[in-house]
Amino acid sequence: MGKVVFKVVISIILLVSILVGLELIARSTPNSYRYKEEFISSNCHSVGMLVLGNSLSFYGINPEYLGGNSFNLANISQDLKFDLFLLNRYIDKCPNLNTVIIPISYFTLHNVPLDCGNERFRVKFYERYMGYSDTLLNYVEKLEICSLNTLKDRAVAYFGDLFGCEIDYGFNRNGCATDYDTVRGVDMDNSRGDEFIDKNVGCLRQIAEICKQRNIRLFFVTTPTLPSYYNSLDKERWNFTTSIVNGVCLEYDASYLSYLTDDRFNDTDFFDDVHLCPKGAEKFSKILYVEMLR
Repeated sequence: MGKVVFKVVISIILLVSILVGLELIARSTPNSYRYKEEFISSNCHSVGMLVLGNSLSFYGINPEYLGGNSFNLANISQDLKFDLFLLNRYIDKCPNLNTVIIPISYFTLHNVPLDCGNERFRVKFYERYMGYSDTLLNYVEKLEICSLNTLKDRAVAYFGDLFGCEIDYGFNRNGCATDYDTVRGVDMDNSRGDEFIDKNVGCLRQIAEICKQRNIRLFFVTTPTLPSYYNSLDKERWNFTTSIVNGVCLEYDASYLSYLTDDRFNDTDFFDDVHLCPKGAEKFSKILYVEMLR
């Protein structure tokens, strides 16, 4: 009996040791959240333009083609609540900030908050690396080993580093995404998130108010999509979104640039129906930069 108990105890110790080791590996491997926090902290006085938002701007807007001193603070599934949080967090650290870009998509105003949806595991990254504290996650959910895909990607990068392999951590030096293995198409469920419209509009207005008070140019931008996507949209719902955004622009002296149906883009510019590939991101960012200067 004593031997059985001993073996069980040893097995538990080994299992816990492995889990702790994996957690430490996941936390020590570079990721976009930590990189972006460290970049702003180190380069805050040189940042003049910030790109916020979700995967559409994370993959689709490359600061390299937006003129000097631009940086991409977007991340996958980042909603307006976290855009507002990040803007508040960094605005006083960036005295030369003069332009902010916020993407507007079909679901921007209907998004279920990140910390309430099926990707709430991402909230822990804002808490651990970017100073977010208003989290609804429990202790177990805050562990990186609970996100298997994240753990796999971090382990591959960690051991790749050990063996001197060239690793793509999923972003470039300007914060723009590079790893398309992590991106997925957009869920077209038209019933989702209607109860959160008021909260999302509230965040949109707060972002606009902050920018207006600081004399920062604010651009709401809808990135290009393919006909297979924009032809399937509920036109009434999309018109509602654009009417809200245009109203905010009028009230707060912001600008709205929509490229939803822009025919300058074709299949070769996209990874899927809505996400631009690197070639498409370069093409779009150059167009965006020119039109923002007008």
